[in-house]
Amino acid sequence: MKLSPHRQAILVFGIAAPAFLLVAISVATFIGNSKLSTSFETKLETLERFRTAEAQVKELDGFLTKENRREKTAYWTSKVEKDVVESLTENLDKILAKYDPEVLRQTEMGQATGASAIGPKAKHPHTRMQLSFEGGYKPMQLLLAELETEMPHLILESLSVTPRPTVSDSDKSSLQFRVIYLCWEKSKAPTAPQ
Repeated sequence: MKLSPHRQAILVFGIAAPAFLLVAISVATFIGNSKLSTSFETKLETLERFRTAEAQVKELDGFLTKENRREKTAYWTSKVEKDVVESLTENLDKILAKYDPEVLRQTEMGQATGASAIGPKAKHPHTRMQLSFEGGYKPMQLLLAELETEMPHLILESLSVTPRPTVSDSDKSSLQFRVIYLCWEKSKAPTAPQ
């Protein structure tokens, strides 16, 4: 059966073309709606993360403002950023200058050998330093207290005290101190993904 040109035009332009156009618009609307919906949900999640981060920043800022915590944190950060050996030498020289060498003197400083019980478990950069001194008990206590005040990133790992053998009767008795400190270092900044 052959259709007349008028019926053929009515079928093509009156039914088929509008139906095709209606299906195309429906598909485009569905795809656009799903993309808009996904974009909207992503933006809502981003907004929620922003609000959470903003609240955390306000809370942290309030915490740091109390009791000069911001200044203390800046002070500690400046101490950790310095080279451990340089900082340790500088602080020990300053503290030991207060004492007569007969009362307290440093005999050794270097990196400690062996493994640390604390450091590897923390997975944070650190150095182990070994220090040796000769002198009296009270000056040594004061030295350690002042050193740990000046270097808050030190952790006393071990301390051994032994009497120093006297050579003669006129020789004053003193003690030998062997101190091992764990010195935390500044973490390396993680590299940003590219």
